[in-house]
Order: sequence, then structure tokens, then C-alpha cells
Amino acid sequence: MKNGIYYIFLLYVALAAQAIFFTGIKPDLVLIIVCYYALKYGRTKGVFYGAFAGLLIDTVNGIILGPHMLSKLLAGFFLKTVRGNLFQWNIYINTVSMVVFSFFNIVIVYMCLDFFSKISLVNRTIGTSAVEILYTVLFSLVMYPFFKPEVEAAEHVR
Repeated sequence: MKNGIYYIFLLYVALAAQAIFFTGIKPDLVLIIVCYYALKYGRTKGVFYGAFAGLLIDTVNGIILGPHMLSKLLAGFFLKTVRGNLFQWNIYINTVSMVVFSFFNIVIVYMCLDFFSKISLVNRTIGTSAVEILYTVLFSLVMYPFFKPEVEAAEHVR
């Protein structure tokens, strides 16, 4: 229970940091936290945490409920699947994973908004999305030491 409250608080801090410190194009700090949580606690908890994080973003945005919830849920599910199928987790795989998940996050949100709310994001340039992905990847690289699973970190100590 104590960990759950801590990670919920962490989501609020990430959303506040995005709103306060960034204008225009913002890194997806919530996606980074969801990916870390899924790596640490597994696929099932990652899915529920991702869905909650996405629901939190959707309620703050106030447009429709679901796009961010779906994208973060899928990130929580697939990140642990990717990690489970690899023999090692290193900074290169972390970076590629964050690029892929950031890209799919943007695509899923755009598709949902276009289909369900008729909000067209055609005028948003590819460069804007690319910069958002770049910012997210840069922040995930800063957080990389925390992304290492505890088992691998314990092996390096020995």
C-alpha cells in the first residue's frame, strides 16, 4: 500500500513538472514512470498502473477519456514483454524501447482523438512529434540507472 501511494504521488509530481517547467513541446514523464513501474513490478501491475496513469492524464486534459489510458496501458504491457524476451537490458535497448513506446503513444493518442472526438491533428508537424520523442528519450536516459532490474543490479555488485 505504501508503494502504491508513493507511485501515485510520483504521477502527480510528473504531471505537475510537465505543466510547470515545460511549455509547448513536453517530454512524456508519465510514460517513463509507467515503463519503470512495469519493469519493476511486472506486466499485470504495469498494465493497471499504466491505465491509471493514462486515466489521470485524460481527466486532466478533459477532452475524452481513453486515449492516454489505452496508450499507457499498452506500454505497461509490452515493455515487460520486450524485457522478458531479451537476455540483457542495456542503455541501447532502453533507448530504442523508449523511442518505440513514445512513437506508439503519440500514434495511439492521435488516432483515438481523431476517431472519437473528431479533433484533427493533421496540422501538427512530424517535427513536433519527433522533438517530443527526443525529449522523452533524453529524460529516460537520465532515469536509466533506475530502470535496471534489481536482479541485474545485484549481479553487478558481486
